[in-house]
Amino acid sequence: MEKDVGAIIETFRVGPVNAVARPTTSEVLVNGKAVSFEAYGISGNNYFKLRDLASVLSGTSKQFEVVWDSANNAISLTSGKPYTPVGGEMERKSFGSKTARPTTSRVLIDGKETFFTAYNIEGNNYFKLRDIGLAFNFSVEWRENTDTVVIDTGNKYSPESGQ
Repeated sequence: MEKDVGAIIETFRVGPVNAVARPTTSEVLVNGKAVSFEAYGISGNNYFKLRDLASVLSGTSKQFEVVWDSANNAISLTSGKPYTPVGGEMERKSFGSKTARPTTSRVLIDGKETFFTAYNIEGNNYFKLRDIGLAFNFSVEWRENTDTVVIDTGNKYSPESGQ
């Protein structure tokens, strides 16, 4: 029986089949200002909705647009472009642990396909904050002593900025 190479690649691309997502309880600072996100911790990493991040970063040097292409099951991100709200950004729906299922959508940044570990939680796609920081070159720092996640668009991404 011949293996479906596309299915193998898709499985590799999206990571584990399902995961437990627990609400992030850490304070989140964006350019020094406290911002309340609906974010989740999955396997030791923080996951945020792309549209929430794009909304909060709009107007900064690291802004990006998010466009959903349902015909191609693709999320298109355009760097440097202001975010266009679609409604529901920064809403906090519910609390408690959730089941996170791998996102099967393609992701394109400035037209180039990019692979992220991402999960769908209750109909929204959540992406690892550090992956988005790396992709758009903004600083993501973990301050364990204050239980704070720091996003700084004035600094470049560094994998050395805490965990």
